[in-house]
Amino acid sequence: MFIHRTKRTLLAAAAVLSLSFCTMAETSPVQAIDIGTIGTIAQAGAYYAQLNQQLNYLDNEGRDDYMKQIKAKYGVNTDYQANAMTERVMTRLSNAIAKTDPSILKKPYNYFVNNDMSFNAFCTIGHNMSVNIGLFEPLNYNENEVAFVLAHEMGHGQKNHAISGVKKRMPLDLLAAIYGSGGGAAQLGAAILDQIGSAKLVTKPMEKEADALGFQYAVAAGYNVGGGAALWQRFLDKEKDVQTSGIMELFNDHPTTVSRRDTYSADITKWSNNVVAVNKDTGMITIRKKDFYQPQDIPNMSGKERAYLIAGNLSAVYHNNGKPSVSDVHVDGNNILCVGQQQIMDLSPVKNPEEVTSTLKKLL
Repeated sequence: MFIHRTKRTLLAAAAVLSLSFCTMAETSPVQAIDIGTIGTIAQAGAYYAQLNQQLNYLDNEGRDDYMKQIKAKYGVNTDYQANAMTERVMTRLSNAIAKTDPSILKKPYNYFVNNDMSFNAFCTIGHNMSVNIGLFEPLNYNENEVAFVLAHEMGHGQKNHAISGVKKRMPLDLLAAIYGSGGGAAQLGAAILDQIGSAKLVTKPMEKEADALGFQYAVAAGYNVGGGAALWQRFLDKEKDVQTSGIMELFNDHPTTVSRRDTYSADITKWSNNVVAVNKDTGMITIRKKDFYQPQDIPNMSGKERAYLIAGNLSAVYHNNGKPSVSDVHVDGNNILCVGQQQIMDLSPVKNPEEVTSTLKKLL
């Protein structure tokens, strides 16, 4: 009965135990524990064991119950477009991950769209994921960019960052709070709830690892190689207008928005075997360091954001030592400039489409 009651408490508390796609506010350094306050080292060890037991429960047989608690806390949003896109993206990403990491088949992701209007998504213990409805409109429901957000979160999930963060960051504060107040293990869940808002669970290495895995997962699932760079460029363009509830304030030990965009931009170039690049200051797309095209702003998308998506498509052409020829360049029936079967860009908003097509042929 005691364990069951503790599990229920932890289930309710851990509903907020998430790893944000963005980041949390900066906190004060964690202080060392005064063993004299806690009791004996053996007692401390017993409570660490209890913590591990409860986390293991949430991560496995209790994960579906945990998901119910998360839904109850955040609310389930029924927006058709957001839910349909989440379903498509999660299915594609899960299938792609399974090819190299079959562990996902044993513990497939639970996921839903919640009612929070801020720009965020999170993956917490037990492969439980939730996407804020507030994520979709700022991204203009761009599936390539949404895919990179969810792929990043699945990177956290596949590496068990939620549990690692709790074990590495939370126990010190938890034990100090529990023993300092004369409490016991029954207060473990309440202590997590009290501490979660100030605990720094997401570290810079975790974020970088999730970003790198997110790129691998999204690209393996067939999404645009430039989606990650475009996502962060969009946030740079729109951050003053995006509701973030403070969570987007990036602090010193986390990657900045600019550095994340630039890392993903470098990934575009690497993917193209160092053929394609984007000038971060001007948005000029280059092929073998020669100017190809500098996109202009269009409604709902800046020229720089467009540049990363176009460059991502071009990168796919040159991946694996691709050697396109002039004869591969054509415009399809939907006014899309293509190289072979690879779509490159929509020519509809381009003022001089013939010149762009001609330039691409020259640079191939």
